[in-house]
Amino acid sequence: MTPGRVLAELEALAARLGVSVRAEPFGKGLLGRRGGLCWVDGKALVVMDEKLSVEERIGVLAAALSRFDLDAAAVLPFVRDRIDAARTGGRRRPPRAKKGRPGLARAKVRRRG
Repeated sequence: MTPGRVLAELEALAARLGVSVRAEPFGKGLLGRRGGLCWVDGKALVVMDEKLSVEERIGVLAAALSRFDLDAAAVLPFVRDRIDAARTGGRRRPPRAKKGRPGLARAKVRRRG
């Protein structure tokens, strides 16, 4: 998947969640020259430096979207992977249990005897 497509999908997801995304020129030392999530008048806004590369923009946007509950949102697998990686600090999250099969926390203990 091309970085441009990943960025476009992240921006589309942000729009579906009602999160505005803006690229602005940052002054020296402002927000570490990267950007991030902020709230303005109760609305979510992601602001990032316009000079960031596409990969850096993906990182900023994925980190911002990782703060939202995405369980009910339709998210493409490669986009979810980027967001999950941002949520866990670069570590991939283990796959979810398949429907009909309990996860370890919900599994019943079988006693032998």
